[in-house]
Amino acid sequence: MNRLLLLCTVAVVLPLFAGCAVFRSNPVPPSPSLTGVAAQNAAWHDEIHRSPTGDTPTFGPLTDAEDAVQAAQTQPQVSQFDSQSLTQAQQALAQAKNDWQAIANKKKRSADALAKVADEAHQAQRLAQIAQYTAQREIGLKQLNQLQAQQQRSMMASSSGGGGRAMSTRDLAGKRVVPDMLGALHFQSGTARLTQDSHPVIGRLAKLAQAHPKLGVAIFGFTDNSAPPAGQLKAFINANPNLKNQHLSHAKQVQAYHQGLSDARARDVAQLLVQAGVDPHRLGARGMGESHPIASNATASGRRKNERAEVVLVPLQKRGG
Repeated sequence: MNRLLLLCTVAVVLPLFAGCAVFRSNPVPPSPSLTGVAAQNAAWHDEIHRSPTGDTPTFGPLTDAEDAVQAAQTQPQVSQFDSQSLTQAQQALAQAKNDWQAIANKKKRSADALAKVADEAHQAQRLAQIAQYTAQREIGLKQLNQLQAQQQRSMMASSSGGGGRAMSTRDLAGKRVVPDMLGALHFQSGTARLTQDSHPVIGRLAKLAQAHPKLGVAIFGFTDNSAPPAGQLKAFINANPNLKNQHLSHAKQVQAYHQGLSDARARDVAQLLVQAGVDPHRLGARGMGESHPIASNATASGRRKNERAEVVLVPLQKRGG
């Protein structure tokens, strides 16, 4: 049976929002499901797949990373809009491959060696996904800027129940509707809780999505670049053993925190849309961290503007299932 999926192949299909509640009350992301060292080690060994023909075994995280990087490489817009993330993904993948080749055919592989390959592969996969999402966002923004002012006014009138002419599904495909058409989505500082004046935008967005069932909703979360309080950052790192074991510098810890918070912000918007009646299988959510600020982070007002979410409508396509 065919299922509708986002055209953007790396969109995170939701309906799972358990982590959002943590960020709404306390900006610390949930711990990974595998917390014990023994369980983690067993999980890595389970990801090793031997070839029936005797070829070099494959490693699940590395295979996933190769697929993600390949998908990003074959999307021309990625090189145009986020070549840096794509290059970093390729470098991380190459390192993961080299490290895997060094241990692939050993009878016994240390847990540390497997964890290193898995971490590098995950980094490559995440960077490739960010590159694709960034391209999708920039394409939507470029197309949006080509719209006439009259079309924007018509969209606003239609979404609020006015008498303007509604845009067609074809017109809306690839368009950044938040903030440009429906209003802005901003968050309370350091949390995934929307500001009070952002809630009406969710209602307008849900109404628009329900009126165009052939479009998916790609949600992007952002943060400013300010470091959280020391206790808050420490709690975040302690809640994620994988980060804690990497002994990251303070700057890297802050970067990881921003990524986690932006992920939670995107998921929070998705959860609110589901509560408003939007099919969760049409939603994709991705955090962009502190990248792509729209205002200066040197001022309080600029930082408030950067703590935001953006939404792009993308075509859905059918895939055989």
